[in-house]
Parts: sequence; C-alpha cells; structure tokens
Amino acid sequence: MMVKIYSYYFEELLFKFAFGEENGADSPRWLDDEAFPPLSPRDAIKASRVVVATMLKAYPQADPQFDSCALKRSSESQSGWWYYDIDWVVWPPECDGSDRSTINVPVLLNGQVPAFEVFSYQERFKAWES
Repeated sequence: MMVKIYSYYFEELLFKFAFGEENGADSPRWLDDEAFPPLSPRDAIKASRVVVATMLKAYPQADPQFDSCALKRSSESQSGWWYYDIDWVVWPPECDGSDRSTINVPVLLNGQVPAFEVFSYQERFKAWES
C-alpha cells in the first residue's frame, strides 16, 4: 500500500510525499498488544520540524508553527502500518497575517521522514501523474 500526502504552500508550491512498505514505512511495527508506539510523538515532531524548515527555506516569512500530531494507519486492515501526520501552520509569501495554510509532514515509526517532491504551482498537476 502506498500513502500519498499533498500540501500546498499557497499559490507557490505543492509538496508530495509518497511512501509505503518499500520505504520502510512498516518497520518497526506497532503491535496491537503494545501500549505505546515505538516512536514518541515528541520525537516525531522534532523530525518533522527539521524537514518543514528545509521545505520552506526559501520562504523565511512562512515561520512554521506546530499545530497537531496524529497517529494514522495506512489502511483499516490488520496489516496496515502506522505513521505520524504532523501539521504545521505557515504564513503566506506576502505575510500580511490575514491568511494561513497547513503543511503536512509524515514521520515513520522508525523516526524517518519520507522523501518529498516539490512542484511549482503552475506545474502542480504533474504531482498526480507521478
């Protein structure tokens, strides 16, 4: 199973994360009899903070602010694996403070953030072709 996450940075960029078992997303597993996941939410947030800063390095006014951290499962079946979906609130390129957007960054339970692709807003439709 492949999970795909898309996030827009306003009308500037589209970020695409596509990841699955071949990227190690199923390792380590969070077993049903374990009370806590193998990676703490705080460690997942730290990993995503580094990546979102890299994603938006050309936009210092974006000033990513942590919003939420959720554990998600790749599918409803027992064979589905877990990952964190971290949301960051970001500000527009004009930074007038009137509008904001959210960037999603997935973090695997092994502490890794999958590779992402960047598309210009004008070429955003290519994100769904690849």
